[in-house]
Amino acid sequence: MFAFILGCLYLSTALIYLWLIKEKFNILGFIFNPNNRNFLIIFDAPFLTISFAAIILENHWFLFLIFIMHALNTITLLFKPQLFYQPKEDMQLMDEESLNNYLVIITSVVGVGCLLVSIL
Repeated sequence: MFAFILGCLYLSTALIYLWLIKEKFNILGFIFNPNNRNFLIIFDAPFLTISFAAIILENHWFLFLIFIMHALNTITLLFKPQLFYQPKEDMQLMDEESLNNYLVIITSVVGVGCLLVSIL
């Protein structure tokens, strides 16, 4: 059940990213702005909580991988934010449109993966 909820949350997030891209919102600028650190931690909390609950019920490696990624992201933002914001310069060398598309694709794939885990 939690894997299904997590999949729906990821797919909803992908749709929100698409809408923000359509509205010309600078997603990466928002993410890599140190002033938005608390928002990112709060935004990550439901993913962390639901993925942990999904691991307890489903015990699947894919869910464990998602949980570890969110846990590392949250821990980094809490205790070593300079590590989180360090790759900002590297990402500015890449095309912003490609990075936004990558963000939508990864979020969608993880959402579909969670839905598949919940069905199987």
